Amino acid sequence: MSKPQVLFIGEPNRDLPEFHEFSAQFECIHYKITSKETLLEDLQGKLSKVVAIYGSWLGFHPVGGLTEDIVQALPDSLKLVTSCSVGLDGWGSEQLAKRGIKLYNCPSLGAEQVADLVLYHTLQSFRYFKVFEDNFRESGHTVKTRSLLQSASLDKQTGKVVLNSTDSSDYAFGHRLGDSLPILTPFGKNAVVVGFGSIGSRIAKRLHAIGMNISYVKRTRLSSEQEAQLLFPVKYYASLKEAAPVADLVVLSLPGTSETENLYNKEIIDLVPHRSRVINVGRGTIVNEDDLLAGLRSGKLSFAGLDVYAKEPAVSRELIERQDVILTPHIGSSTVENFNDTSIFCLRNIQDVILYGKEGLSRVN
Repeated sequence: MSKPQVLFIGEPNRDLPEFHEFSAQFECIHYKITSKETLLEDLQGKLSKVVAIYGSWLGFHPVGGLTEDIVQALPDSLKLVTSCSVGLDGWGSEQLAKRGIKLYNCPSLGAEQVADLVLYHTLQSFRYFKVFEDNFRESGHTVKTRSLLQSASLDKQTGKVVLNSTDSSDYAFGHRLGDSLPILTPFGKNAVVVGFGSIGSRIAKRLHAIGMNISYVKRTRLSSEQEAQLLFPVKYYASLKEAAPVADLVVLSLPGTSETENLYNKEIIDLVPHRSRVINVGRGTIVNEDDLLAGLRSGKLSFAGLDVYAKEPAVSRELIERQDVILTPHIGSSTVENFNDTSIFCLRNIQDVILYGKEGLSRVN
C-alpha cells in the first residue's frame, strides 16, 4: 500500500528523530518553487495526490503567497496546510477555508527568543553600545574613544554621530554622546508593551528584570489572577494613545492587520515623552516609517529598534544609514531550537490529522 504524499515547501531538519518517524509514514516530496507557472502545472500533475503541505518560514512568498489562483489549483486530495510561522501573511486562510482545506500555523514557540531580541534593542536604545563599539574598533583606545564621542555631536537630520577632533588625553567618563544625547540607564524608566500575548508577556518579564516599570496595552485586560501570575507589577491601558504620555519606550509585538496598520504614527509620537524610543518586533506595517523618521529628525524620538519593516524585505536607506536606529533582519525567533520546534509541531499536526483523525493544534481557518 502506498504511503500518503506530503509536499514540503522548504526544508525541515532531516536529522530530527521526529522527521525519521514521519518519513516512514509518508512519502515526502521536497519541492523548490521556481515560478508560479511551473507550480500551477505541477499541482495538476506530479503533485496532484498530496494530502498535506508542510510550509517552511518562507512558504509560498517567492510567488506572492497562496494567491487565489494557486489555491484553486490545489488538488482535491489536499486536507491541510501547515506553516512554521505564527504570522498568516501570504497563507490564503480564507481562500483555503472556502475549499475545505485546513490551515495551521505555529503558536508563539519562539516567544522567548523574540523577547531576547527586544532586550538587546532595549539596552542599545538607552546605552548606545554599538556606537561606542564601532568607534572603539576604529581607535583601538578606550580613553580616546570616550573622549571623541563625548566631544561629538549627533546630527538629527542624518542620525549620524559627527566626530570632532579632541585631545585624547582628556578623560571622558562615557556618559554622553556630545551635548545633546545623555547615556541613560533603563532602570526605573517606563516601558509600554503593546500586544500582551505570549510574546508580549515574556518581553515584559525581561524588561522588568532590568528594572523597568511595565505597562501593557491589550484589547482586553488580563484578569487580576492573570496579572498576579506575572509576578511583577503591571499597569493596563486600553489603547496606545492612552499609554503614550508615559512611554519612555514603546515595544510593539502585534500582528499585522488592518486594525494595527500605522498604529505607531505622528499622533502617537506627538504624545510620547521627549527622547522616547520605539522597538518593533511585530509586523512592519504597524509603524508609519515616514512619521518615525520625522520623529527622529526632530529629536522627539531618540532611538528606534526594528526587526520588521513596512516594505520588507526592502528597507529604507535612511533607516540603514542612521546610527540612532538599530536594525536586525527579521531574526527575532531565529534559533536552532525554534527552527526544530516549529518543524516538529507541523509534522505532528499532519500526523494527527491524516493518520489519527484528530483535529490538530492551532488551526486558524
